[in-house]
Amino acid sequence: MSQPRPLHEWHEDIGDVLWWLWPIEQAPWVGSPTDIGRTVSFDITIQIGVDVYEVQPQLAGDTGGWPWEDADDDTLARLFWTPLPDGAGIDEAIRDHIRGGPDPFKDPAPVPLDDTSRAALDAVVQALSIPQRDLLGRLTVEQGTRPEELRFTYPVRSRGLGLQSCSVFVRRKMAVGGADQPTQRATRGYVRLTPFGDQIRRRVKGECN
Repeated sequence: MSQPRPLHEWHEDIGDVLWWLWPIEQAPWVGSPTDIGRTVSFDITIQIGVDVYEVQPQLAGDTGGWPWEDADDDTLARLFWTPLPDGAGIDEAIRDHIRGGPDPFKDPAPVPLDDTSRAALDAVVQALSIPQRDLLGRLTVEQGTRPEELRFTYPVRSRGLGLQSCSVFVRRKMAVGGADQPTQRATRGYVRLTPFGDQIRRRVKGECN
């Protein structure tokens, strides 16, 4: 839970936040002290039978702006704010809910490798052919996808050669097969790595220790 902070610690660079009036008796207000509302008025027309009566326009007041514009010092001293929820985290949680669980291909938080694990990864890298290592080093995240989806493309240099390397990756559980198997068109190839395959890719590119 975020630590509530008093009004005087807020500044314009922080932007919109959740505002809580203590003691808390209602939902928080979302916005900033710089929000400017607008004055709302409306006309009332009353019809009784065929007779129509117009009533003086009614002023509803300012809406949508900073609610504590005219608050006294005691009220402002009881006003606290907390940051808005992490939108990216909420988006990911919604995606997990829709798919029925976490993304199985999401890259887990990096864990420091011990000497045995490092040696094992090095052995896998050394077992790769030069074209296979070259292909891993040329992979770029597919446009329009999130990096954690591990979807990559690569420029085709020699037709069929990249696809052969990807077939080896699938057999070694470094890439996904089946419906999401590697493909290759005239100028671009596609492959979706597994988390293990991505570790090898990062090892080849020198992105991990």
